[in-house]
Amino acid sequence: MNAISFYIVRAVSVVTAFLIATTPTVRAEAPATPELVHAIDALVAKAGVGPHTPGVAILIVQPGKWRFAKGYGLADVENEKPINRKTRFELASVSKTFTATAVLILHERGKLSLDDDVRKFLPELPVYNRARPIRIHDLLRHVSGLPDYMEIEDVPAAHKAYWTNDDYLPEFAKQQKKFPAKFTAGERFAYNNTNYLLLAALVGRATKQPFRDFMRESVFEPAGMRATFVCDHPRAGTTYAAADCYNAIGYQKGKRGAWVASWGAPPARHEEVLTVGDGAVWSNLEDMERWDQAIRQHKLIKAETMREALSRTLTDDGTVNDYGLGWQAYRNDEGKINGFGHQGEWAGFRTLYYQYTLADRTTVILSNRGNFDTDRFWYPLEEAVEAHQP
Repeated sequence: MNAISFYIVRAVSVVTAFLIATTPTVRAEAPATPELVHAIDALVAKAGVGPHTPGVAILIVQPGKWRFAKGYGLADVENEKPINRKTRFELASVSKTFTATAVLILHERGKLSLDDDVRKFLPELPVYNRARPIRIHDLLRHVSGLPDYMEIEDVPAAHKAYWTNDDYLPEFAKQQKKFPAKFTAGERFAYNNTNYLLLAALVGRATKQPFRDFMRESVFEPAGMRATFVCDHPRAGTTYAAADCYNAIGYQKGKRGAWVASWGAPPARHEEVLTVGDGAVWSNLEDMERWDQAIRQHKLIKAETMREALSRTLTDDGTVNDYGLGWQAYRNDEGKINGFGHQGEWAGFRTLYYQYTLADRTTVILSNRGNFDTDRFWYPLEEAVEAHQP
């Protein structure tokens, strides 16, 4: 997935605690007030979303108190399928939070250590620096210095019709001279999709099962995410098919202003690049709320592991890195955490998950219109919520 801008929060006041107390499994949230619904409707319309255009799905929840969940516009323009709370979107780089969680689960189970040399599981990778090998935590924090796999050329495809992670793995060694390491691991932060491509491959090696199966059995199902899937083969999009749970198509604006389909899951489209880990998780608002609940209740990883996932580090160039183990942490001037989350952007999909710890509130934005600016939309959305608190 393409590199993204992470900084959602700019100057926010002091936070009380960085993780929220657990919430009951049975929810009792009241609906958002009519005033707040009206305000959000107006913001969506102002963003250009109409009944006949690609649109957006929005979830805002304050656990145990109130929630807002609504879809706007079309998931599939040609077939006029409206976006609803069950519509699944390609999460793009928000998928990295799921990949990181899988790695941390294996870390807790003793199947790997975050200090392990990556080549312990992926020996086909070249040795870039014997004195400073690339560790698993370097991949998680985007400090590996590896080349971007999407820049590597002429990669053979074992399946002929599409590329997978396994196709790219041997190319780092085969094409090392043309695509060398950009810097020594740990030297500096550089957001790079290669890191999470390799982490997904590493999960497969450590568990001796396909990444998608481990994600389903150890992440999605324990979290109650019944509709979520990893799109890694041409039939993946139909795995959890249901009449009211269809997949959105990502759209970009064409030269003449028309919306052009640019990405989708089978059977609607058959894409050629089916790499996973850095993206390729498809989900909807209902499951993203379950994901949020699983994070809050520490269903998947322990509280102390989550604290480590949000910890900051100092890279060798002396810069503070607030990208933790799969999560971007947002801090105030005193260094205290205001919230954490991730954004994503890929081929017409724009996504955001943000848990605002100060307000004990989570926001999820899933859009299939390539020009939807989640940063620009998030600020007035938060202002609307503050002005119309249920």
